[in-house]
Amino acid sequence: MKSWSRSCNLPSKTLPPIAKIHTVAFDFDGVFTDNKVWVDQDGRESVRCDRGDGLAFDFVRAFQRIENVKIDFFILSKETNPVVLARAKKLKLDCHHGVGDKLGFMTNYLANRTSADTRSFDGLVYLGNDLNDLPLMRRAGFAVAPADAHPMVCKIAHLVMPQNGGEGFVRAFIELLLGINHLSQEKIDELVSNR
Repeated sequence: MKSWSRSCNLPSKTLPPIAKIHTVAFDFDGVFTDNKVWVDQDGRESVRCDRGDGLAFDFVRAFQRIENVKIDFFILSKETNPVVLARAKKLKLDCHHGVGDKLGFMTNYLANRTSADTRSFDGLVYLGNDLNDLPLMRRAGFAVAPADAHPMVCKIAHLVMPQNGGEGFVRAFIELLLGINHLSQEKIDELVSNR
């Protein structure tokens, strides 16, 4: 049973401007989910995700088309269960799963994406919640955690959102990233109708 006391009361930094971000990567369990799993009598696993995440990624795709912004969004998970791929497919996100060394993976990914730019991690935003996310969160230009993340994750995150994993955390982050609260009603309508 998780008995972590919330130690996420550290001051939060402001998210970098969208123009300085080239990659946003998400852990899966504890980020898209509430970090719980249901196992049936045949050993099949199910998880609970927030339906609002789907609309959030529709907004991302519309925003990128309208604003001509190119940011890579994908899931990076240690989990090998096909539920990760199924949810990624539903959200129309790329998914790299079964990755034990997330920092090593991201180092290679960014080297290929940014032509060996020594500051390639500066444009990376990573969302994680647990100890296996720490190495990548320490290296990312900006690290984001849900309110119920492990205390050590909360200590190093640049931003701790008030939402728990799987309970609107991803949606709230996307709305913050896109500045939804600062958009006009017309711009929001354009995002909604341009999905």
